[in-house]
Amino acid sequence: SLCDHCLEHLMWDSCGVRVQDGLKLLRCTQYGIYERTMIFSLKYSGRKYMAHPIGEIMKDKLEMEELTADVIVPVPIHESRRRTRGFNQTEEIGKDLAERTGMELLPDAVLRVRETRAMRGLSPTEREENIRGAFSLNADVSEKLHGKRVLILDDFFTTGATARAMASQIRLAEPEDMLFLAFAARYDDSFSFDRTTAESL
Repeated sequence: SLCDHCLEHLMWDSCGVRVQDGLKLLRCTQYGIYERTMIFSLKYSGRKYMAHPIGEIMKDKLEMEELTADVIVPVPIHESRRRTRGFNQTEEIGKDLAERTGMELLPDAVLRVRETRAMRGLSPTEREENIRGAFSLNADVSEKLHGKRVLILDDFFTTGATARAMASQIRLAEPEDMLFLAFAARYDDSFSFDRTTAESL
């Protein structure tokens, strides 16, 4: 678990689900220095144990909003990046969340079929171009998404390029519903609140 100092400085988000371009989004925290430090320590410093407090925070957020899902689909990384890093940080968070909630983790439901540049420092337009065609629905797993409530999982949400690209592939499997859950996210005026999600998801 996190120390009291970290817990006090995280920028907790008390808002519920928001919607952008028809995609439902839920965040645990705003995007700040402490949130970024937590993810970066997991992502770039190999501190896989950081997936546990992040998974716990995500579970608590879902319970707070009275939301659940059938399956978890973590945003995949390209195989070349996995070889370099040794793991997919979002999949590690997904493992912890699945253990805490009983949801089924499907790490291979969507594949990263094209290597992309790091998103940091890219403009919204560059992000869209960078991620275009990077994901592909895994036909061998798509049946497990059909008619299910799908929780798409990622560490950060900024412009929504990754979220939209993931959702476009998962829609091909005709799920019952989708929710994109991010540990930390930035919002702008293009988001609106969705007051029906607690009833539908």
